[in-house]
Amino acid sequence: MNKKRTKQEIKLILDNAMRHIKSVPYKVTLRWLFYRLFQDGTYHKKKDYITCKTLLAKARHNNIGEWRPDTLVDDTRQIHWEGIGAFNKEEWIESLKCNLDKFQNQDYFIMILFEANAMYSQFAYYTKNIPLVPFGGDPSIYYKWTIAKEIEWAYERYNKRIIILYFGDCDDKGRTIYSSSIKHIRKWCKVDFDVIYCGLTIEQAKAFKLPTDPFKPDKYQWEALTDEQSKKIILDNIKPFQKEERFEGIQKKEKEILKETKKLLEQQE
Repeated sequence: MNKKRTKQEIKLILDNAMRHIKSVPYKVTLRWLFYRLFQDGTYHKKKDYITCKTLLAKARHNNIGEWRPDTLVDDTRQIHWEGIGAFNKEEWIESLKCNLDKFQNQDYFIMILFEANAMYSQFAYYTKNIPLVPFGGDPSIYYKWTIAKEIEWAYERYNKRIIILYFGDCDDKGRTIYSSSIKHIRKWCKVDFDVIYCGLTIEQAKAFKLPTDPFKPDKYQWEALTDEQSKKIILDNIKPFQKEERFEGIQKKEKEILKETKKLLEQQE
């Protein structure tokens, strides 16, 4: 029978959870937060996820301390804002953006595939101008077919070497998702591409001294990494294929085009 936690124990859990949230510069999911609490010893069993979920839901519903309904993000659902636009010409002009192609002066076309939806915010924050393809576990046949067709489109557009960087868990399920998905994508893709398994690997896990899953020896979850460790793996694998300095010229052109476009539109009656 689970011992009921005291108010002080609950406060310590909430404070510890909030500390993890504040340790990163991007929004996180419940899954990410639970793994941080699991790794630091706050929780000891995978089934504690339900207990954690219930506690954090109560804190968010009732605005306990710094907790609010939007403290954690939902990476599986979104609102589709159909029919919402600018009220007038001035508002429309103000909302204009210029987004020029960032791969046109790079040597490679890169896509990042990763296993867990929960890590989208992290990858979005540390990777700039690279398409992100979250799997969310086992991807569907349609999703894998779509990825294959997008790779074909990219090759036709850029005529450059296609680099796929993959990130996932270091366990049997993670390896199966990776191998089967890449096999199927290659089957349905009419052009060649390179795949690099970037992590998580056993070597990386041991180098970072990650704790193993107590119920699965030698198994490691991506979420077991600290933010700095994740950042290093991600950026180290991107660096050989992306020249950051080449973005400066593109960004300068974007600003010039946007400025000229807004000026012309404002002059029109």
